[in-house]
Amino acid sequence: MARPATGDRLVLSVKHAKQIIVGLVTVAAVALLLTPARHPEVIPTGRTLVRYWGYWTGVEADAMQEIIDSFNDTIGKDKGIWVQYISISQSDQKTLTATAAGVPPDIAGVMGDQLAQFAAMNAIEPLEKMAAEHGITREYYKPVYWDACSFEGHLYAMVATPFVVGLYWNKQIFQDRAEQLRAAGLDPDRPPATLAELDRYAQALEVWKDGHLEAGGFFEQQPGWWREHLYDWFGGRIFDEKTGRLTLDSPNVIQAYDWMQSYSKRIGPAEVSRFASGLPDVNTFDTPLQPFVTGALAMMKQGPWLANSIEHLRPAMNRWKMSKQEESKLPREQRKQNYMWGAAPFPSAVPGEKNAGFAGVDILVIPSTARHKAEAFEFIAFVNRQDNMEKLCSLHCKNSPLAKMSGSYLANHRNPYIEVFEELAASPHVHPVPPVPIWPQIQSELRNIAGIIVQDVGPQSSPAHLLAEAQVRYQAELDRFNARRAERRARGLLQ
Repeated sequence: MARPATGDRLVLSVKHAKQIIVGLVTVAAVALLLTPARHPEVIPTGRTLVRYWGYWTGVEADAMQEIIDSFNDTIGKDKGIWVQYISISQSDQKTLTATAAGVPPDIAGVMGDQLAQFAAMNAIEPLEKMAAEHGITREYYKPVYWDACSFEGHLYAMVATPFVVGLYWNKQIFQDRAEQLRAAGLDPDRPPATLAELDRYAQALEVWKDGHLEAGGFFEQQPGWWREHLYDWFGGRIFDEKTGRLTLDSPNVIQAYDWMQSYSKRIGPAEVSRFASGLPDVNTFDTPLQPFVTGALAMMKQGPWLANSIEHLRPAMNRWKMSKQEESKLPREQRKQNYMWGAAPFPSAVPGEKNAGFAGVDILVIPSTARHKAEAFEFIAFVNRQDNMEKLCSLHCKNSPLAKMSGSYLANHRNPYIEVFEELAASPHVHPVPPVPIWPQIQSELRNIAGIIVQDVGPQSSPAHLLAEAQVRYQAELDRFNARRAERRARGLLQ
């Protein structure tokens, strides 16, 4: 079916926005357009202004501003385009509202978690044609990131920066507790290779005093950012794309949350809660009290940026054996000996499966009612050019989404274990956010379930029971969403 006219898309977006963004009004979107940029700037005469709304602040926003400045001085100058970055909170909701009102930014930086919802609501523009015109096809990306930017066979986003999740371990703590590890039949000179080993390492590394846990080996809920993706390490899926149905109560998904609850069953939910109460909130990561930095946890599941956080919070952990000047003279592989920590794939629960897990993205989208779509994509393509993407990912201390990487990018990356994350991102066993339009609701529910099962190990808090209830509720919600979409498609309001 032909793509609907802008007016039809606007009608659809307004209806959805009213249902989803309660309390927000379109007047707010107009006010946002008057919000000053992070760095007040004079727009050169003759340039088309491309407004870019994003949620990044601080060093992350500064890194993107470097890319913006480079674009404005080169491609932007040649083609008469000027990109202006505006940092706003809740960029996802405000972009939807502004799109419905017909006054959106030209580019929106949002989390990949929201792509399926935005695309299903017709709120963002398909990009595959413009991407192909710039030589960007599926082969340009690692497959997981192309899939993360796609919905129902169309490319709706491009990567701003990606990430993938691995396991960090503290080498010093492993050496300090080498006797306990060897007594458990474990090697203190390497990380766990299987999930069963991870559990044994975690228990052997625990420090108890007067019946209380003083230091832990590993807890899935620290930092807990990927609790809703836990099934990715268990061979599970929560959505069947062929049937379009949720599978929240499938055996592998239940197994994942049974495993998470097993730590509370072994240690005791009260003691787990007591120990967690002394740790920072999961949303307060960049703090000197961060448990991997303090030694309160010997192992942690995290993305490649942890190297940057450690440099900021406890730089001595990145100077374990020698100074940075001495380290710089070493080959890349030997640099690793200067770090008190190491990184490896988080072990899979599937026998024989390696390099499994979850990969996420920060994405750049073009709202469907944006005024300057071609100009916006010129900048998006510039960000995704190999040299610029590698620069941005290096500054953010993240892995690259691209299939090809330069030797200098790998050699000079701030994380000496970056190849671990690059290999993970290229693995067929690593998956993106499932392409479910109601994913934000499911995500919230899975996080809620994860919170319940570590605090209560009774029968009503069993993962099987909670996931079965969630399956019924959210399948009904997905059916309602799909019925509304089908009705509007029949009326010609959807492509």
